[in-house]
This record gives sequence, C-alpha cells and structure tokens, in this order.
Amino acid sequence: PRCTCKDLHLSSSTHETATATQSAIPSTHAVATSTHAATTLPHAAVTTTQEPSVNGGWSFWTEWSSCSASCDQGTQTRNRTCSNPAPKNDGLSCAGENSQIQICSLFPCAVDGYMSEWGSWGGCSATCGGGYQMRTRTCHDPIYGGKPCQGDTVEVNPSCNNQSCPDTSSSSTQPTMAPSTTSAAPAQNMPVDGYMGEWGSWSACSATCGGGYQMRTRTCHDPLFGGKNCTGEVVDLNPSCNTLSCPSQTTGMACPSCDDQLNCTWNQTCNVGSICMIRSYDGYPFTTHCIDATDCEIMKNSLPHCEVYCCTDKACLSKYLGV
Repeated sequence: PRCTCKDLHLSSSTHETATATQSAIPSTHAVATSTHAATTLPHAAVTTTQEPSVNGGWSFWTEWSSCSASCDQGTQTRNRTCSNPAPKNDGLSCAGENSQIQICSLFPCAVDGYMSEWGSWGGCSATCGGGYQMRTRTCHDPIYGGKPCQGDTVEVNPSCNNQSCPDTSSSSTQPTMAPSTTSAAPAQNMPVDGYMGEWGSWSACSATCGGGYQMRTRTCHDPLFGGKNCTGEVVDLNPSCNTLSCPSQTTGMACPSCDDQLNCTWNQTCNVGSICMIRSYDGYPFTTHCIDATDCEIMKNSLPHCEVYCCTDKACLSKYLGV
C-alpha cells in the first residue's frame, strides 16, 4: 500500500528521534543487561499443572480354579488385581485380600475292599500221627466302587501233631489229610451265609419344602466257608419328605450396594421379577442395584465396552463381587 505524506513525515521524525536517543545513551546494552537482571522472575514463581492422585480399585474376581482333589475334599482359589484403576501419583493401593480359598466337596473316593488280620489257628484235626489246622480272616467290602478283596479267607496248616501215635492192639489211628483251600470247606466248619447289617440313619431331606427324598444304607457281611451271599438291598430310598407347600415368594433377591473398592452392604431387596445388576462403565460410578431383568439384558447387549452382569442369585454376586 502507498504511504501518504503524513505517514512519511511521521516516519522521518521517528527515525531522527531514535537516532538522537541512540547517540545520547552510549551504554544501552549495559543498561538493558542490568534491567534484565533486576526484572527476571524467580524460578519458583513459574507454575506447573500436576495430575491428581488416583486411588486403586479392585478388578472383578477371576473364576474359581479347578478343585485340587479328584474326590473327597480339596480346595479352590480365585484372585483379583488392584488394576481397576491402578493407583498412580501417590494414590492409595486397594484395601483387602487379593485371593480367596474355599473348600470344594466332591463325591467320596473309592475305598478298596481289604482283608482283616488272620484269626488264631484252630485246633489240630488229630492228636497224633499228623493232622491239619485252619484259621480265617474277613473281607471288608469295598465301597463307592472300590476294588474287591484280594486273597483267601481261609488258610490251612497241613501239618500238626506229627508225632507217632502209640501202638495199640485194639485200634490204629490213620493220619488225617489236610483239605485244599480251593475245595469245599471241611466238615468241622459249617458254612456261614452272608447277612446284612443294620440300616444306618436317614440322610437329610433333599428339599426343605415342596417334597424331596432321603436315603439310608447298610452293609453286607460276606459269607464264610461257602455260605450263601447276602440278600436284599444296600440302599433304601424314601421318596417323600418335607412335602409341605413352599411359601409363595413375595419379594425378590437381595442386592448389595458396593463401592469401587467392592466394599458391600446388604441393604436392598429387589421386587419379584427384578434382578441385581453389576455395572462398571468408564465415566460412570461403579454400581450394583436392582433392575428389571429385561432392562438389564438390553443394557448388557447395547453397551459392548461396558461390564454388565445380570445376577439372578447370590452365587452370581459372590462370583463377581466376592460377597
């Protein structure tokens, strides 16, 4: 753009004034340096923005591990981590335990049948000239699918009282042959049939109302010396117990209130048809509360990046909250 005469005059005057000023102040650099030293702000006056501290929060519990034993009783463990969120900027770590252990009850282990100790030897079958004697032991039956007993229940000593019998003119004593353990029992042991023991106590009813069942058992004592096997059942079933009608449900399930540290208080009871929802969603407070079952499923399906669990019983709440 073109300058007007007035602009040129002002520019010329300003230049002359600046030139005169420069001539009158020969030590401008020194003054500027001194002024800079006097006006420099202290380092402490510079302000910075520091991120706020964040306290740690527990993750959900993992699934229970498999049972440590294949039968009888074992243990299971589950864990959680302080990562929802992780503490930072001197924030507090999570309070509470990061692992839990519970007993897992499985079906009883199989018990193999086993032999008792041998009994005392019986009397010799002859007083002289050689005889035999026997002793017995008992098989304790296997239970829960165990293996049967191994070994014989009868043992024969084929030689006893081997001294010669005195010679008499009236009679002579012939040695008595010992029986085989695989043959029929000798005449002096009459056979003993197997028999059932007394019934045990009834188990607890399988239901507290509405009808259930209960069981009791007894043991077969094995036959001896070729006796007959036990007759009858070892398990007795009562198909009807606690047959009174169950009370109608007027309220729904219990639902706790929990903070982000999973500290829970049981202070809610849902209406019939409602369930307890667990929700963890970025940008919103962690919450557990009652909600209509259908609404919970809709929310679960419509928020793919949100952790939503629709619990219908306490086992579900225990799984994810550890309560």
